[in-house]
Amino acid sequence: MSKAVGSRTEMVTPDDFEKINLVFREMVQERDLAVNGEEAIALARLVSLFQSGIHDQAALKLMASYVRA
Repeated sequence: MSKAVGSRTEMVTPDDFEKINLVFREMVQERDLAVNGEEAIALARLVSLFQSGIHDQAALKLMASYVRA
């Protein structure tokens, strides 16, 4: 399976999803957001960021901090 940076075809494994979910939950808690609120939904774009090649948790958090609803 290809893991080319910029590819949105990269499969997200259960371990990958757990990493993404951890970042999502941390950001929701830090920002005191409702999990189903508009900004939290925008943070769900973490999957797209991950698929574009950003796998480091700190980098995901940084990039997602620029995501706004």
